[in-house]
Amino acid sequence: MNYYEILRVANDASPEEIQQSFQELSLRCHPDRFVEEGPEVADAAAVVFKRVVEAYNILRKPQLRQRYDAELAKAGGGATKFNEHAVQEKKRFEQRTLFMIAKDPQAKKFAAKADAFLAAGKLEEARIQLISSVQNDPGNEELKERLDILYEALMLEPP
Repeated sequence: MNYYEILRVANDASPEEIQQSFQELSLRCHPDRFVEEGPEVADAAAVVFKRVVEAYNILRKPQLRQRYDAELAKAGGGATKFNEHAVQEKKRFEQRTLFMIAKDPQAKKFAAKADAFLAAGKLEEARIQLISSVQNDPGNEELKERLDILYEALMLEPP
């Protein structure tokens, strides 16, 4: 299935339609809803949920959606998986630490702590520090983008 089919929207769906469908599907297939059904059902729900999140993360961003649509056209409209991390713009995030991105001195302190937590694989703790960093550096769009990426990573973590 392609990402439009996964989200059950038309190829020309508006951003609002994509978001609404994502929210409805997230509530319907979130793995936490199936914990009592046993591990096999919960694992299957997790696979579906990850695909829904993956589809949403591509279709909600205009530049990625445009590139995905081009790839989809090349594939003749069939199923295609899009490697978001192959996008050149994403590489810029991989090369700069949060500390380097933060501009405000207080924001840099929180960003350094967030970097340390990320290096240790502690995403939730990093999120808390990054929120504080963004609050101290409110005009820093790149820092906000990093927080969005962290939220996406947290959504993909197993419960």
